[in-house]
Amino acid sequence: MKKFWPRSLLARNSVLLILLVTLTQFTTLAVFLVFIQKPRVNDAASLIASQIVMLDKLLATVPARDRDRYVQAVQGVAQPPQHSIEIPTLGLAGFYRRYYLKVFLDSLHQQLPAGIQLRWEQAPGKKLWVKVNTAGQPYWIALAVEPSDHLSGLISAILLSVVLSLMALLTAYALQRRINRPLTSLARAATDVGKGGWPRPLSPEGPTEIKTVSLTFNHMLDGLAEMENTRAQMLAGISHDLRTPLTKLRLSLAMSEQGKSTQDDFGRYFDDVDNILQQFIDYARGSATELTQPGDINQIITELTHDFTGLGQNFSLNLAPLPVFLFRPVSVMRLLTNLMQNAAKYGRTGLEVASWREQNVAKIAVRDRGPGVSEQDLLLIIKPFHRGAGTAARHNGSGLGLAIAHQIARQHGGDLSVNSRAGGGLEVMVTLPLV
Repeated sequence: MKKFWPRSLLARNSVLLILLVTLTQFTTLAVFLVFIQKPRVNDAASLIASQIVMLDKLLATVPARDRDRYVQAVQGVAQPPQHSIEIPTLGLAGFYRRYYLKVFLDSLHQQLPAGIQLRWEQAPGKKLWVKVNTAGQPYWIALAVEPSDHLSGLISAILLSVVLSLMALLTAYALQRRINRPLTSLARAATDVGKGGWPRPLSPEGPTEIKTVSLTFNHMLDGLAEMENTRAQMLAGISHDLRTPLTKLRLSLAMSEQGKSTQDDFGRYFDDVDNILQQFIDYARGSATELTQPGDINQIITELTHDFTGLGQNFSLNLAPLPVFLFRPVSVMRLLTNLMQNAAKYGRTGLEVASWREQNVAKIAVRDRGPGVSEQDLLLIIKPFHRGAGTAARHNGSGLGLAIAHQIARQHGGDLSVNSRAGGGLEVMVTLPLV
């Protein structure tokens, strides 16, 4: 049953209202037939039964010499038509008409004396045949029955049912539109928050319960915004407080009498610390505040490849044409930079960047032929601060590069996955929606 039950609230309300209207119509029809129409049929049968009994008694007293004249006057016959029936059968075709004909004949039989028989002729003309006695001789007399226009009544009932069902649908749509509009806005806003965005406050409208949910969501947004501002101020302070002594240490080292190799070693350490600080700040800051704009992602990949080539790290390109679409250019550049830096730092060989289109998404793959990571680390290395078992011992880092890239992809409505390559190495796949 659940398999066929509608999922949307509009469809469920529509089905329930239509079922309610249909049930009400059938209940009303049943009450009308049982308590109004059936008594009318019984009353009509009583009236006709009394008339038939009176006619039978009158004709029974007719003298034998006047029998032929009376038989001719009432159009009596010795036998009823062969196609006439005693009790009509019930079927789907003309059920209403046949049912009440049966009720009428049954009631008539019960109210007539035992000797009087009845038969019904459906065509060519609807006639009720009654067996009476004329001068001691039985004859069948036809009583014409005027056909009532049941078909027009049935059509009217069907039209009424259709109109009431349409009214139920319109009512369900009006109710659902009033309820669904704020719920849809709430769902869209919650999705934006889940992707790291900051939607506009919801307009409190609709029923009291919906208004309460909207106001509560707005209060939650205010609280999150306040927390974000506090975190940004704290990160700015941490960045300033930590980079200031680093700068002083650089100056002190440059003015010291240490050898050039020692100065270069300390300089690399300072660069590592500065890069780690920047990754902390990038991850905490996110990219939700950056506006989207149309751009060519293949152009960004080409420019980054040229920059890495200047640093002695050569990436081969396999770029299929991609349409211009909306994305956050600075954030996407940070995403690609992190992935290419990781490939150059940990993979070193077989560096490659590929892009192509699949239906309504753009796919970018950054590949290498390095040592790769273990299967258990594939799903974990995109988590913040998690590093592969082998890379943690060989290289310094914060474990935030892939986490930042994954965060940016999710904020664009896409995703990021890491897979081992056949023959060794890793492939980091980024999926971004084109619409």
